Amino acid sequence: MGNKPVLEGMKKALPICLGYFPLGLAFGVIAQNTGLSMVQVGVMSLLVFSGSGQFIAVALLSLGVSFWSIIFTILLVNSRYMLFSASVSRYVKKFPSPLVALITQGITDETFVVSTSYFKEHPVNKKFWLALNITSHLTWISSTMLGVAVGNFIPDMEKLGLNFALPAMFIALFFMTAENKKGLIVGALAGVLSVLFIVVGLKDANVILATVIAATAGVMVKNGF
Repeated sequence: MGNKPVLEGMKKALPICLGYFPLGLAFGVIAQNTGLSMVQVGVMSLLVFSGSGQFIAVALLSLGVSFWSIIFTILLVNSRYMLFSASVSRYVKKFPSPLVALITQGITDETFVVSTSYFKEHPVNKKFWLALNITSHLTWISSTMLGVAVGNFIPDMEKLGLNFALPAMFIALFFMTAENKKGLIVGALAGVLSVLFIVVGLKDANVILATVIAATAGVMVKNGF
């Protein structure tokens, strides 16, 4: 088998990297304007590796919010990863704990979708998984640090349209994983519920609530309830 799984993982990471690069660049620019150094941004991207979490952290830092309030907010926003971990657990049962820790550190919305979709048709392979996650992670780290470096030369990110990179990537991932009509309906339901929760003031928990409700409805429909 050799390096084939590694090359395949890197290949599968390319679409993710194309989405991460402009988003990471935008984050780096914003972080630089907030006063964070390139080293600080690099360490944050290494340890947190969450676009939504890092954007929120920088926004709260600029407002002078306390450390523990920022930590709690990020944990709440990223609570959806509890759902990911429940799904991924069946793939990592035979792996040693250090390897599981390394793999799960690299799980994001995008790497989760790509890896689980790949493992539906191929055997679970640690080399593929690590290559996918590490390639994506390195792209995120380097793009955020580059954003800090060029921050002074890009005063207005909105004019470049980079803010749409994340929504565009999620739309593409949705159609990659919606295998049939029921999948499309469940996904659309989750999107509608998420917007409704934001409207009623549940913007911090809208994603996980919408996901749980839509997924539950999908399971009930599938089982004929």
